[in-house]
This record gives sequence, structure tokens and C-alpha cells, in this order.
Amino acid sequence: MEEKGIIMGKESSLHVYEEDKLLHIVVDTSKELGPSASGKTTLIASSGGNATVELQDGRQVKLGLNLYY
Repeated sequence: MEEKGIIMGKESSLHVYEEDKLLHIVVDTSKELGPSASGKTTLIASSGGNATVELQDGRQVKLGLNLYY
């Protein structure tokens, strides 16, 4: 089965796609990227800063996401 959208972020930790004018962000929460830069938290997923995502209508939007505990 072909995946739609793009794989992005640190270690390809985010799957982002648009469907019916909704932007879906999928993260496999069973994976970890390791400790944060400060070592105080553990990263699950990160966009690696503000990343550009092009929407179906041609707009380019910025996505900045960190998921951690």
C-alpha cells in the first residue's frame, strides 16, 4: 500500500498528509529519538525546527512540533 503525504523530521519521525482540507500528523509513539539537548526530557518525535509543508491549495505553511515526555 502506497503511503500518501511526506515523511519528515528528525529520523523521519513524522508522517504528514492532507485529506479533505485537514492536515494529519502521524507519530509512532512506540519509538523514541533519545534524550533532548538538555537531557531533561526524552524526544518521541520532532520536526527539527520549523519545517515547510505545502498544502493542496498551494499555500506553504510552517510546522514546528516536538513530542516528548
